[in-house]
Amino acid sequence: MDSINKLIELFREFPGIGPRQAKRFVYFLLTKHAGYTQEMSRLIADIKDQIHTCESCFRFFPKDHSPLCQVCRDTSRDDTSLMIVSRDVDFENIERTRAFNGYYFILGGNLPVLEKNPETKIREKQLISLVEKKVAKGLTEIIIALDYNPEGEHTREHIERVLHNNPLSSHIKITHLGRGLSTGSELEYTDADTIKNALKSRI
Repeated sequence: MDSINKLIELFREFPGIGPRQAKRFVYFLLTKHAGYTQEMSRLIADIKDQIHTCESCFRFFPKDHSPLCQVCRDTSRDDTSLMIVSRDVDFENIERTRAFNGYYFILGGNLPVLEKNPETKIREKQLISLVEKKVAKGLTEIIIALDYNPEGEHTREHIERVLHNNPLSSHIKITHLGRGLSTGSELEYTDADTIKNALKSRI
């Protein structure tokens, strides 16, 4: 397989990218000057070394002196509230609304409906560990903010079962985003006003 087709196959592994888009990416790169592709290659090669995973919420953030991201080490945020989202892009979209001032947990994805080993697909054990730590600090509400599609709903139901089975969660209110999000919605592509309304009407 030549370099063009190898690159096409690599781009096709990106979420939401089909063969036509992958091919456009490759031919776009071929039209750019060498400095552009060299810079891109350097950034891709360095990204694993320069980006860290937060030890609390598990989102990606630029490495600095702390194992915690800027949000998790912000003591002015609300200790009583924890929001569970699937991906970093969902966190960024919600944080951009400025409608939520609690802390977050990134699951790492959604569960396929027929998944037989959910604990291998999402950060289930890490979530329970964080909840136990947050309870000691006054956690009273967990907001499950996942996509309104079959995988998101399946994941929400699984997380609710896991939380309800944990004795420490018995006095915690578990809610999810309410009206404002239509069925099939993905948080990544939802506008700020819709997210604000969904947070206000959470149930």
